[in-house]
Amino acid sequence: MEIRPLTPPTSGPQGLDALGATAAAAVTQEAPVPQSTSAPLEPAVKLDIGATGGKARYIQDPDTSTIVFQVVDPASGNVIDQLPSETALRNRAYDSARGTQGAQTTGSLSRVA
Repeated sequence: MEIRPLTPPTSGPQGLDALGATAAAAVTQEAPVPQSTSAPLEPAVKLDIGATGGKARYIQDPDTSTIVFQVVDPASGNVIDQLPSETALRNRAYDSARGTQGAQTTGSLSRVA
């Protein structure tokens, strides 16, 4: 095994001073100027309840405690559209039930080997 002598440290800033010196010397880049010829973005979700003649309402789902927006047909009382969908609400209820059931079963397990 060969032991070599250490080389002397280089002169100049050390530690945080070196970091500041390299950051100050770095060339900054300017962001390109965006072109304003593009059309404005459309909203992510559109829901026009005027065309269907429906009545809008908010309810709270009993299983998930989620606020649900519904468009209801005033003549029949049927739900025309709903956000979040019934499928999403069922998935949330299933997931929360799984989470509480998992917490109950893991608490009673014995981890003694």
